Amino acid sequence: MEACSLSRNVSRRVFVQGLGLISASLVLGVIGGCDLEKLIDAIVHRPIRRRLRAGSPEVDADIATYKQAVTLMKDLDNTNPGDPRSWKNQAGIHGTVAGGFKWCQHGTDHFFDWHRAYLLYFERICQKLTGNSKFGLPYWNWNQNPDIHPAFQDPSSPLFLARHRNSMSGEPSGAVSTMQLDTIFTDTNFFTFSHQIEGTPHNTVHGYIGGTMGSGGSALDPIFWAHHCMVDYCWNKWNIELGNNNTNDSTWVNTINSHFVDQDGNPADASAGATTLMPLLSYQYESSAIGSSPATRAITVKRDFQKLEQRIREGANVRFDIKQRILIAEKAAISVARPFSKETRVSSSDFAALITSDTAKERLFVSIEFAQLPPSSDFSVRVFMNLPQANSSTPIEDRHYAGSFAFFGTELPHAPEGRASQPPHQQPKFLVNIVNTLQRLKRNQELKEGGPLSVQLVAVPFAGRLEKEDTELVLNKIEILITPVIMNTQ
Repeated sequence: MEACSLSRNVSRRVFVQGLGLISASLVLGVIGGCDLEKLIDAIVHRPIRRRLRAGSPEVDADIATYKQAVTLMKDLDNTNPGDPRSWKNQAGIHGTVAGGFKWCQHGTDHFFDWHRAYLLYFERICQKLTGNSKFGLPYWNWNQNPDIHPAFQDPSSPLFLARHRNSMSGEPSGAVSTMQLDTIFTDTNFFTFSHQIEGTPHNTVHGYIGGTMGSGGSALDPIFWAHHCMVDYCWNKWNIELGNNNTNDSTWVNTINSHFVDQDGNPADASAGATTLMPLLSYQYESSAIGSSPATRAITVKRDFQKLEQRIREGANVRFDIKQRILIAEKAAISVARPFSKETRVSSSDFAALITSDTAKERLFVSIEFAQLPPSSDFSVRVFMNLPQANSSTPIEDRHYAGSFAFFGTELPHAPEGRASQPPHQQPKFLVNIVNTLQRLKRNQELKEGGPLSVQLVAVPFAGRLEKEDTELVLNKIEILITPVIMNTQ
């Protein structure tokens, strides 16, 4: 799909009545100066980020530009290693293979917005170095196209890097499957949606593809940027195409994401609130299907664009409110070589809250919180309900299966002296939506008052066997959370 055919009046309104007042630099940084007409034109004709696929001349052209940009950035590593726009320096903002994560936000409420700003400034560097101001980073839709595009698999290409796998097909937890993504995309709460996208498809793609992609230095692999572009498109689809609202909580909105550099190598940053407007000001996505959510048509009607602009700019009073907590397990050491099962007897009132919950008004999650990350991330974790005999052979089609999550970038073999092996902003906590699972068990009369309620965690290795079978996870607690549904106000 091409750029929205919006009139100049629409674009002028976008700039004058709010968006440009807090985000003008997102556009001005490219065109230079403060010419309003040029600004309007830059917004209307902002770059398009297209879905990676074969047979598209536009995608082929984007890949050619991306190859050129990566080559030029790698050249800077040799000719001017101090240039912050070089390939290694750009990747180093995110982290390194030896030192793990650095400035990136993982396990926080700023996973989406930090990475969105990181992508935009990287895209701007590609545009400047290649002289192609229309270049948009292509995205790897691993749901629709599970194989990595051939351009990233050619050993003679600058986009090549050795990986453990070049396809998400066969990944044992189904983390990028329509079944999993449909469940996640039904969530209308910005915070819980973000955490599920991070813990399930995002983390699993990193770990399953493996190699450098499974480490803190993952941004050294050119597929990293196409993967994170897809993660950003998940947010874009959920927020812009499906009409769900971001939070307008002032603490979140005013948080500054930093440590980036612009196309000229100057320090750059962006507030979380400004990132919500980037798809309206600085780039746009070619729409494609994710799960059962189809591609949508680009907005071409002035009235519809004005309505969208206002909704995105205002956000909504979205919080991660918890109506009720039901404790399942507390601190425990878990061996990844053996399934973990914890059974508890809940009170009559707690049981009634689960059984009679109105799915139109409430969401139910299993929250799994760890005290520390494991030393390796070569496996995903399947979550089951009320199936004590669950093991790595239990299929995800089993009615007791709830979902999965994976760890990412946990190996820190050479952490610098004085640096914690686990940065303080990475709190390993995962959410799995259990509404559908509880409904299935209820219909099958497997949930009865006074009976046990149990949760199982089963580590499933990506390669058929664990690299380190003696790996132990330190569990902090497992809870069932009941949260109110955020109403879609599109």
